[in-house]
Amino acid sequence: MKRAALTIIAITLFAQLSCHMQKHSLVLMTDDSYRPRIIATSKTGFGSPDGLLWRNGSIYIADEGSDVMECWSPTSGLKELADSHFGFLSPEDLVMDADGNIFFTDDDAGGVWTIDSRGSPRLLAGKEKGLISTEGIALAPDGSILVGDGEQHEVFRVTRDGAVSEYLGKQYGITKPESMVFDDRGNLYIADNADDVLYLLDGKHELHRIIERRDSFSPETIFFSKGALYITDSHHGKLFMYRPNEELKTIAAFAGELKNVQGITTDDAGNIYVGVQTDLKRRLGDIIEISKERG
Repeated sequence: MKRAALTIIAITLFAQLSCHMQKHSLVLMTDDSYRPRIIATSKTGFGSPDGLLWRNGSIYIADEGSDVMECWSPTSGLKELADSHFGFLSPEDLVMDADGNIFFTDDDAGGVWTIDSRGSPRLLAGKEKGLISTEGIALAPDGSILVGDGEQHEVFRVTRDGAVSEYLGKQYGITKPESMVFDDRGNLYIADNADDVLYLLDGKHELHRIIERRDSFSPETIFFSKGALYITDSHHGKLFMYRPNEELKTIAAFAGELKNVQGITTDDAGNIYVGVQTDLKRRLGDIIEISKERG
């Protein structure tokens, strides 16, 4: 007889790392091959992280709570890359190209912003070009940047010289393109957390609704790595994994002050990093590492 497929491990994360954590803050692991731990909190110096990106041992943070773009590692600590003095207001999501250029969105100031490989920030394309409230962002195979606009209900294409064109118009029916990512076959996944739908745009530019569970699924941020799509759900406090032609799998559930899970990224070893906006107004947040157990 097979053992039960679902093993739940309750991990309570106490205040030894963060004085604002409460006893009701915990992670319920529904996959016992992973283990969670808080690796950084607001005491590190950041506020409430939204987008996350792991690259070469560091985690790049779109810090919505402190209106700052940052980089953090356990060895080097926290480094500020740019702040709101450059004109952005609420950094939302970020990507980085192979040359180390960072591109990020801003749902308050709008536009697509960049910090080049030398560390110089600037606005690449702003509200004057129709980018009103930018959310998800993805690097296209041709080197252009795709950006979702939550007020326009569209996805736009932005070139490296700042030219803006429509990529997916209102007729596609996407309400809020909150997060976007390409897989290794050139398909574009789009998370719509207003309509609670995960879309897939295939190579023929045809849009498919691949997951739609309004009562228990609302994709916040998506990240593709090694054949799997990782999905955070801030409405329900969950972390999912999805592989094509397989059922959606719950990896973890978050409760209490840890429920508002936002950005997600993975490292080369397959460890998952999740940003939590513990209290956005008070600029409090956490980064949780969910590490793969080695056999």
